[in-house]
Amino acid sequence: MDKSLWINLGIDKKKNYNKLEGEQEAEIVVIGGGLTGLTTAYYLAKEGRKVILVEKDEICNHTSGNTTGKITSQHGLFYNYLLQSNGRKEAKHYLEANEEAIKNIKKIIDDENIECDFEYQDNYVFIQKEEDIEKIKKEQEALEYLSFNSELVNEIELPIKNTKMLGAIKFKNQAQFNAYLYGIGLAECIEKYGGKIYENTKVLDVKKENDNYEIITEEGKINCKFMVIATHYPIINAPRILFYENVSRNFIFNYN
Repeated sequence: MDKSLWINLGIDKKKNYNKLEGEQEAEIVVIGGGLTGLTTAYYLAKEGRKVILVEKDEICNHTSGNTTGKITSQHGLFYNYLLQSNGRKEAKHYLEANEEAIKNIKKIIDDENIECDFEYQDNYVFIQKEEDIEKIKKEQEALEYLSFNSELVNEIELPIKNTKMLGAIKFKNQAQFNAYLYGIGLAECIEKYGGKIYENTKVLDVKKENDNYEIITEEGKINCKFMVIATHYPIINAPRILFYENVSRNFIFNYN
């Protein structure tokens, strides 16, 4: 498979991590080496927790490394739907969480001096069909009801040629970056704060004994107190595991 622009620009800067062999002990195991798993492991390691991250291939080599590279709270014409289906409180919480995430990423980049071409940009969602005009108007009304500073515009400052554009919603202070370089930076920080990373380490099974987990891989295992499964798709089918799909990310939480 062809590599993304982000991976091609950063592959020479990436460290290779060993495959897990033998038995390890950890407080927390994070399964999945995309941005979700790396961010989780980063925060845990920074807090002094004994954390191990395992990835079946190489970190940031799939969804995260092939992303568009934009960091935005705008996910299509989504907020009117969210407002109507879940109410103002939940819709506002979701919007605020997305905006906070942009700030958190910038803070990590600044605190850890991660070079990943981060820059603030405006983000747009535009329509091309007459039947979507009412939808985009309702979306702007929903955002105003949520007290968010968006703007309904007739033109966008993007080099889109031969494209019919009937209107757009503009979000200011969104961002873009090289997601692969950011992931590499997170991995380096995980190690800096005492965490461990293993690549080419596929998890085959998870067993629970009393209050502990046994993470079984092809050539080793990890005994731990807690686990976080941050894979794109579920990798195990077990009781008392919550699978949660949210727009474009999947998370699994142990809620014992």
